[in-house]
Amino acid sequence: MKRMNRPIALWMAACLGLWTVSAQERWTAEQCMEYAMEHNHTVKQRELEWKNNKLDKMKAWGSFLPGISGGTSIAYNFGRSVDPGTNTYTDVATFGNSYSIEASMYLFKGGSLVAQWKKARVAALMGKEALQEERDQVALDTYQAYIELLYQQGAVELARKKLAESDSLLYKTRLQEELGLKGRTDVLQMEAQRNTDAYTLTRAEGLCASALLALKQKMNYPIDDVLLLSGEEARREAKAEETPGLLSSEEVMARLGATNPTLRSAQLSVKSYRQDQRIAWSGILPSLSIYGGISTSYFKQLHEGGFSSFGTQLKNNRGEYVGIRLSIPLFNRLSTLASIRQSRNNYRMAHERLEEQRTTLYKLAREAMQDCDNYRLGTEQMVESDSLAYTATCRKYEEGLSTSLDVQTSGATLHESRIQLLQNRLTYALKLRLARYYLEGNLF
Repeated sequence: MKRMNRPIALWMAACLGLWTVSAQERWTAEQCMEYAMEHNHTVKQRELEWKNNKLDKMKAWGSFLPGISGGTSIAYNFGRSVDPGTNTYTDVATFGNSYSIEASMYLFKGGSLVAQWKKARVAALMGKEALQEERDQVALDTYQAYIELLYQQGAVELARKKLAESDSLLYKTRLQEELGLKGRTDVLQMEAQRNTDAYTLTRAEGLCASALLALKQKMNYPIDDVLLLSGEEARREAKAEETPGLLSSEEVMARLGATNPTLRSAQLSVKSYRQDQRIAWSGILPSLSIYGGISTSYFKQLHEGGFSSFGTQLKNNRGEYVGIRLSIPLFNRLSTLASIRQSRNNYRMAHERLEEQRTTLYKLAREAMQDCDNYRLGTEQMVESDSLAYTATCRKYEEGLSTSLDVQTSGATLHESRIQLLQNRLTYALKLRLARYYLEGNLF
């Protein structure tokens, strides 16, 4: 009874394992991209940098507000010193305590305060664009790894199909050898082909495991956890026969400027360096500020009496003051002149980087559009013709009208056509997603 229950238990365990695998969620490309963007360390760093940029904007806005500071001091004087009560010299030890509070505010600082606030605002926008750029790059890298894994999985399936066909031919050849219709050479040739196909399958499974590991790394997904792909949406895109359409260079550039975060960041960089120029020019202009405050003090000679109380002295010694300060820069060792020229050069370099970025993105967008047209054609007709040729060759081989070498050549040609069709379809899906991103700013 125990011997009978053990196979049943093993069969039930196997069925349970298969049900568990089938019941696990299969990840679409969009789910993988979303997971990667949420768990990527670089994206989190860019998000924190953006928050810091917004805090810099708050600090720049605070420069327009008055600054308030307070202070106190305690001093013991031994030996010859000035008596604050009589303003004469004395050699008696004294104790002094002072308090002050002062407020100051710039009325004009050469325009640098406004320029710094505008630069901080631009920096906050640049931080937002840098975050979006990093998210998009992580999503694109993840989608590319997703497509690569789908390709390797498809290659494994095709290799298994090729091995099954070789096993079938080897079985038939052995039967024909027993009947005297085939020689030992044909059997050995088919065994060699079967071993080659088995090695191809093993190699494809290894590449598939490496592609799965690469996708998990892109997603920052736990390496030891199971990750199953759906792939249906990517396969539908691969067969969609969609084309981005023909657009003029002006339309492409307009869409890139409106949707691409890399180009928008370069445009904001030009504005930031423009504000640096204004900050540098403010160094040759005067600055005007107002200030005011209250101060008081307490004083007594040690080991002597007759002094007013602490509260009375604080009230009687209190003084208020207000003033206006004008600062005119005359000469600061050529520092301002160098800063002005450096800011001008940085502004010109930002313009050059913007034009370079425009050219690069335009080239990438055009390449993605052209690749869509190239890979959209596919190789379905070639696969159909190679499949018919392989079937005919196998039939002739079974009838003794062709050799085993003809079967191997025809099978290898059909396998390469299937692999090429799979690669073309998935590459088309990748290029179509890239074209949509460049032209529409849409990854999903």
